[in-house]
Amino acid sequence: MLNFFKHSYLYQQIVIVLMALVLWMPAFITKSAFIPGEHNTPLYNVIISVFDFSPFLLNTVAFAVYLFSVFLFNSVLSANRLVSKYSTVGAFSFVLMMCCSPELHSCYPFLFACPFILMAMHTLFLIYQTDTPENYMMNIGYFIAFASLFYYQSVFLVIWVILSFIILGFKEIRYMCLPLVGYLIIYGIVLGIVFLFGDVNVLIDSYSHFFRNISFSLELTSFNKIILIVTAVLFLISLLRSVGNRNSDKGSNIRKRVGVAFMLTLFAGVIFFIHEPSMNNSLIFMMFAFFFAIALSDVRRSRIANIIMISVLIIILANQYLPLFGITI
Repeated sequence: MLNFFKHSYLYQQIVIVLMALVLWMPAFITKSAFIPGEHNTPLYNVIISVFDFSPFLLNTVAFAVYLFSVFLFNSVLSANRLVSKYSTVGAFSFVLMMCCSPELHSCYPFLFACPFILMAMHTLFLIYQTDTPENYMMNIGYFIAFASLFYYQSVFLVIWVILSFIILGFKEIRYMCLPLVGYLIIYGIVLGIVFLFGDVNVLIDSYSHFFRNISFSLELTSFNKIILIVTAVLFLISLLRSVGNRNSDKGSNIRKRVGVAFMLTLFAGVIFFIHEPSMNNSLIFMMFAFFFAIALSDVRRSRIANIIMISVLIIILANQYLPLFGITI
């Protein structure tokens, strides 16, 4: 099974799409389309308002964005030499981790923020390899700003960007200010548009409501707790393998990328707890997939890895489909 996903031909890509569709099918069956609420993010509200007349269409749009993120995630790993260049291991890991709970096959805010976070990560991986990093640093601020317009928790990733600059060796104040300027430019444009065509007070109230209601709590079903424990253990094993297998001089750039990703994982862990529903704060599962893919790409004896992958897939399928039959754990 693992050897199959270590290639990237049409067959592997079709299997990835079919696997994603199977894991997303409960959303189309139950018509669980979106998370309603008057304090949703601005761009998420736009998506909901445009497509809320048809849960099926809304789920189709969400699934299309999800598939785009699947292959973008795989491309980011491959382009930065974190997995084999011609491999779908990253896509497989992303599909598995980002569908590990029934709450994740719906039109939830992080789903639309995910591509922008991936683009910010990819840009961070590239800036220290160019002679003119300033040209790209502001783009990172743009990406994080757009992500936060879909998913409020992305606001905290501005701090991740600053810390990542330190890891990558960009410690000058002028470098750290560039993504902040890009971030503020996007929000300046948004405020201008809302001022002209909407109600600024509603936007401010939405943000203030989010920050007033931050609370560190964890309300999960028993099955979701099992999923969280299993994926966290896999992450720790994968992290140790990722760090241990990249000690050559050639891997110095790889270690920087792994450091940036690990820093994002720490932020994802905090974000997971700060707002309900916790499982919709799935940045943590995206980062689990990141390290899981790196570890799988380095596996030479695949028997144990295959057993683990098949077992996790069975657990996730059970978590997705048992509720359809009224069975909850």
